[in-house]
Amino acid sequence: MDAEPKGLFPEWLRFLKGVVDSSDLPLNVSRETMQDSELLRKLNQVLTKRFLRFLNEQAKKEEKNYLEFWKEFGPLIKEGAATDYTYREDLAKLLLFESTALDAGKLTGLDAYLDRMASDQKEILFLFGKSRESIEAGPYLEAMNARGLEVLLLTEPVDEYVMQTINEYKDKKIVSADSEDFELEKLDQEKDGESLDKKKTKTLCKWLKEKLGEKVSEVETGERLIDSPVCIVGGDGPGGASARRMMKMMQGAGDAMPAPAVKLQINPNH
Repeated sequence: MDAEPKGLFPEWLRFLKGVVDSSDLPLNVSRETMQDSELLRKLNQVLTKRFLRFLNEQAKKEEKNYLEFWKEFGPLIKEGAATDYTYREDLAKLLLFESTALDAGKLTGLDAYLDRMASDQKEILFLFGKSRESIEAGPYLEAMNARGLEVLLLTEPVDEYVMQTINEYKDKKIVSADSEDFELEKLDQEKDGESLDKKKTKTLCKWLKEKLGEKVSEVETGERLIDSPVCIVGGDGPGGASARRMMKMMQGAGDAMPAPAVKLQINPNH
């Protein structure tokens, strides 16, 4: 009998406790042999799949029970989705997030998000922030709300990394709504008051670029702004939002690395 057999479960299932009784276990097996045996690998696979199947059934049929489980062990499910390629798709089914389609405090999974998507929507959208309130107060939801696009609201530090690692779910790309890699269709909207013509807009963009210098890589107009005057967009590379947050944390820890240049979008109708 081994109280803590290494390799019986993946690391992200370290919270799971129980007794494994297998008739295939030889009576005189040594601990060293047990750690390296093919039997242990098979048990790992069988038990992990069985537990994931149990969680999936709970999420579908016993939502209240699964929500209680998620409150306590959700971070470990996220850890598995980010680190365990073998079970990534099964774990992605179990992830829960807040959403612009639901009231504050309500959670949704990726399958429910897909069920609500318009047939022509190509991406699963998310935004990361310190809180739901801070995300809603920012400029990035304006364009999504105006187009009726649902956005998952990520508020835990690990959430963004999890989504970037999963990258795709059921043939739908998972992208941040503040990424330049996400393209928005042009929206026909009535312009209240004066708006800058193309010449004045170009002049303003040039002036802002000169004033901001190396802080920005480009200043342009775009389809992301409705009411706000300006926003920052970036990809997943050096100028991306996650990279900027990482740089900010490093600077807070005393590292003097310069922040990456960002792309600025302005609203000529503001």
